[in-house]
Amino acid sequence: MTIPLRVNVYAEVPATRIALDNAELTPRRWVECASCIEWGIVDEELFEAQQWALEHHGKNPGHDRFRIVRQTGWRLMPPSADEEAEEPPTP
Repeated sequence: MTIPLRVNVYAEVPATRIALDNAELTPRRWVECASCIEWGIVDEELFEAQQWALEHHGKNPGHDRFRIVRQTGWRLMPPSADEEAEEPPTP
């Protein structure tokens, strides 16, 4: 099942940064069947995950193991020549 993503899953993060700001990184959440890896989007309500699992199990009686996955990704942006000359920030 393919659903278009609603967020940029790999937000750009400058290479000179030490700490990631969670406000810049949007996590994705989904429920997936552990038997076949078919999945469905989960927003905030866990009821959606349970409902999806019940429907999937109804169509595939042998599929009875599910997991909720939360993933946050980012891309590392190489520093520019000006940034390379600067001292990195201390944590």
